[in-house]
Amino acid sequence: MAVQAFHRTLVLAATDRAGVRAEVLAAWIEELPGTPSERNTYRYDVEFLSDGGRVYLRRPAWKNKGADFVVYCEGFTRYKNGNDAPPSHGDLQSAMRRVAARSPSHRAELLLALRRIWDCEASGVVLADLNLLRRDADAERALLVAKWLFIEQDVTYWTESGRHMLRRGLEAEFGALP
Repeated sequence: MAVQAFHRTLVLAATDRAGVRAEVLAAWIEELPGTPSERNTYRYDVEFLSDGGRVYLRRPAWKNKGADFVVYCEGFTRYKNGNDAPPSHGDLQSAMRRVAARSPSHRAELLLALRRIWDCEASGVVLADLNLLRRDADAERALLVAKWLFIEQDVTYWTESGRHMLRRGLEAEFGALP
C-alpha cells in the first residue's frame, strides 16, 4: 500500500477545553480519506520552540481509532536510534522535576505556568510572562509537552475527565497547582 505523507501547521486560538478540542478535531475533518491502495499520514507542527525545535503530532496513531494522535517534541525524548520518541507522562514528570529542583522559586514559577497552561491560556503568553524560566529550553519543552498531553487526554477521554488524569499524576509529585 502506498503512503502519502502530509505536513501541516496547527495553531490554536481557543482558550477553553471544549474549544481546543473542537479546533483539533476540525483540522482532522479536513484530512483526505485514504483509498484501498493508498493511506494518508499527517504531521502537524503545533508549537515552535525558542531554540528552533518543534512540538508536533503524528496521525494516525498506533491504535488507529480515528481521533488518535501521538505527541512528539524535538529534543525531549529519543529512541536509541536517535529519532524523536513520544514523551510519556513519566518523561514529563522527570523534566519538570529537573526544573523544579533548581530552587523553590523555579518550582513555584513552573507550577504557576503549568496551571495557566492547564487553564488553556495561550502558551506564547504564558512563556512570555516567565521570569526565572524565560528562554529556558527545559521549562519551555516541559510546559508545551504538558499542554499537548493535556489536549491528547481531552480528545481521547472527551466525555470523561480528560486532562484531570494527567493533572492528578503531576500533583501527586509536585503538589496542588496554584
